[in-house]
Amino acid sequence: MKKLFNAIPVLVAMALASPVLASGASKEEADPEGITYVELAPAFVTNFVAPKIRYLKADVTLKVKGAATADAVNRHVPFIRNNLVMLFSRQEEEALNSPEGRQHLKEEALQEVINALQAESEPTDVQEVLFTSFIVD
Repeated sequence: MKKLFNAIPVLVAMALASPVLASGASKEEADPEGITYVELAPAFVTNFVAPKIRYLKADVTLKVKGAATADAVNRHVPFIRNNLVMLFSRQEEEALNSPEGRQHLKEEALQEVINALQAESEPTDVQEVLFTSFIVD
């Protein structure tokens, strides 16, 4: 009888939680726009155009719409990373040190990602390139 009384609070908690668990939507359903964030790890580290040796370190995450685009990005990470490294290494010091220059770099990086996916005949619904860390030294 004592075991029954001990089980009652557990059963009540499970009954209260079951509607919440039953309505647990997948990530795609929870977000009506289907936005996913794809991190391009590890961080990008490259030198860039400057009078002396300088480097750029950037952590990049892509904001993509739809599972098909997220899957495409994950399939082609090496190609996308290569294109971004080439883009970052072409940058000039003055551009990297201004907010406008960094914004322009984000726009160019977005175009590089879209171009890489188009070259592979993949979905290209990449919404934005996010720099989660950006260091110029």
